[in-house]
Amino acid sequence: MENIAKPTKQQLDWHELELGVLIHYCLEMYRPELPGEWYKTAVVREALPPETIHPTKLDPEQWVRCAALLGAKYAVLVAKHTTGFALWDTKVNDFSIAHTDWRGGGGDVCRAFVDACAKYGLKPGFYYSTVCNGYYDINDSLPQDTRGEAYRAYVKNVEAQVKELWSSYGPLVEIWFDGGVIPPEEGGPDLMPLLQKYQPDAICFQGPKAWPHNVRWVGNEDGLAPENCWATTNAGDARFDGTVPEEQAGVGDPDGRYYWPAETDMPNRTHAAFGGGWSWQPNEAHLCYTPEQLLDCYIRSVGRNSNLLLGMAISRDGDFQDEEQFRAFGKLIRETFSDPIRQLDRPVLADCRCEIRFDAPQRVRYLVLREDISEGQRIRAFRILADGKPVYESECIGHKRIVPFESLTAAGLVIEITNAVGGPVLRDVAVY
Repeated sequence: MENIAKPTKQQLDWHELELGVLIHYCLEMYRPELPGEWYKTAVVREALPPETIHPTKLDPEQWVRCAALLGAKYAVLVAKHTTGFALWDTKVNDFSIAHTDWRGGGGDVCRAFVDACAKYGLKPGFYYSTVCNGYYDINDSLPQDTRGEAYRAYVKNVEAQVKELWSSYGPLVEIWFDGGVIPPEEGGPDLMPLLQKYQPDAICFQGPKAWPHNVRWVGNEDGLAPENCWATTNAGDARFDGTVPEEQAGVGDPDGRYYWPAETDMPNRTHAAFGGGWSWQPNEAHLCYTPEQLLDCYIRSVGRNSNLLLGMAISRDGDFQDEEQFRAFGKLIRETFSDPIRQLDRPVLADCRCEIRFDAPQRVRYLVLREDISEGQRIRAFRILADGKPVYESECIGHKRIVPFESLTAAGLVIEITNAVGGPVLRDVAVY
């Protein structure tokens, strides 16, 4: 059998989570009148002094409770975005939540968030941008002299802050490096020893190339994985910043050397909203995606061998005001996929085929396939027959493939594996 890239146990566990949230308490929302990318520059020192920030309703437990209503299994908190403002009491500088009047001063959003995740059964993760920091005037939109004295000093601050984050809050399921990481040989921070020491089991989004538990960007921020989204890639690098769509990043390569599955991220408000939907402004609730739109994204991300990470735009007051959106979307997912008409567990493939028969013709809305990927993605093409007639064919199954049908009624379905490397194995097949 050909050499197939295989997932680590941590990556297999990550696949099982399927749906998560990216919680974005974004400080640029406090100064929407300022032009351009001011929040990536030292302007933040004058524009956003911590003592002027008064989030009277800031409640990380409310954020996580809303994520639980959605059905999310994990949550990634943006602990430090491009402004450089930290949501914990960092000892590296005084540009942090601890220097506001939240909870009387000295507050720690990261601690409250991790405690809330434990209460509601979600696995916590942290986002930390290593390549951009307005407080230190490090703007990733501009060329950087990574060998210069100023950048070397910045790198030491990055290493000190991530050590604080990774060593203080227990195991993290995922660490998000938006824009990827500059390797130390090119002047970036030396992250591998810190990851190995403090978070050896963490999934890294766009992490260091040598990290064994990496995942990659899907190539857009629209909630849409490509139809065939392979968990493997030959790219060997992942420094996408999300500003320019990159279709091939999402497709991957079925024969890729690296097992780096794709994570599909999207904001909970449309790109017409402030900050492209990732951030909050008043009077934009009408720009929330509808539950039906989000279900379509779920089918075309989770249902295409990717995890879906849905943004949460936290308000200026510090609360999540789109709770009803999450409640309705979570209810719609459960109503759609909780009660299969038929399900086959570990079906035996005879001549690379398995069959589902119904007592009477049934309307089929979705067929859900899951491959056993513990030894890598072996299935390279498949097709569906309804009452003997082909109705769908594609290539990738992976962790999960949701095949939607608009108007299909059948007395039986056949799943036929038409191309595979090694012996293909299906975990289960379900009809809804």
